[in-house]
Amino acid sequence: MESLLILGKRGGILNWYEDVTASAGSKAFGLAMNHATWQLRLVKNAFGDESLTYRRMVAKHLEHVIQQIKPTHILVIDLFYFEQRPELNEILIASGAKTAQWIGDKFDSKLVANRGISDFFFTDTALAKQGHRLGLNSYYLPLATAPSRILPPWSSRSDELLFIAAPSENRIKLLEKINYPTRVIGPNWPRLRNTAISVNNKRLALADVRKLYTKHKYVLNTINSNNIISGLPSRCFDVAGQGACLVTDDVADLSLNLVPGKECLVIPYNSSGNAVADILSNATNVAQSIAQAGHTRTLKEHTWSNRWGSIRCLMNG
Repeated sequence: MESLLILGKRGGILNWYEDVTASAGSKAFGLAMNHATWQLRLVKNAFGDESLTYRRMVAKHLEHVIQQIKPTHILVIDLFYFEQRPELNEILIASGAKTAQWIGDKFDSKLVANRGISDFFFTDTALAKQGHRLGLNSYYLPLATAPSRILPPWSSRSDELLFIAAPSENRIKLLEKINYPTRVIGPNWPRLRNTAISVNNKRLALADVRKLYTKHKYVLNTINSNNIISGLPSRCFDVAGQGACLVTDDVADLSLNLVPGKECLVIPYNSSGNAVADILSNATNVAQSIAQAGHTRTLKEHTWSNRWGSIRCLMNG
């Protein structure tokens, strides 16, 4: 009988580990490597996560959990430090389980050191290609969302463009030129000169982010070029999953997940901020149908349960 152990990090911005664990069914067990036990937290706070004492305790706890659960499959969510922890890779190898790692950020050749991982899933096709070049058994597997099935009336939503994210150079450059009322929320934003933009410098829990998406007709996505090449961040799926009209960069992976112009609005490459305002002004009569189509596609194809089904097929293949 199949059983799954999911290793990840609790409390991340995306809730990635929590969402995957919740969707994987009753035969799935989650182990948050950063909050495994109170003893581990004490040792980590006292000596640091690179201390030999802490590393030995983490390895011993992982080994104990595997012995108790006896998983047939082990899925690692991100956790890049596995490549620097040969003791953890040895434990995965000794388990005899089928293993995979799901990665969402740029990486380097050190990933090859993850000898305990058989399959690598990447949320970006460009990263999957990089994995292939390194000789890794690589697959494209995008992020997903926990969509709402009951949505508020379209007329109750604000016309203001919403953007919830951390700042980056390309994002600031775009926002400074958008001639359209826009609300920006996230930590560490600088003061913007553009008077059409209001900035609220605070970090929101994911549940609050998704709730805000139900209160706006338009939600902006523009990638953080520091960690994405051609993939879609979870924001794209969250926005569509909450019934808002996604306004997004034209990245390479977009058309693999949503139909531009029918299930989302697209900002052409190297467009100006005025182009964004024009797109929104011209979409007044079609934005609701685009949002509905994006929501329908997301319910059908882009839930965490969908992704878990894909993971099972790939790991068993």
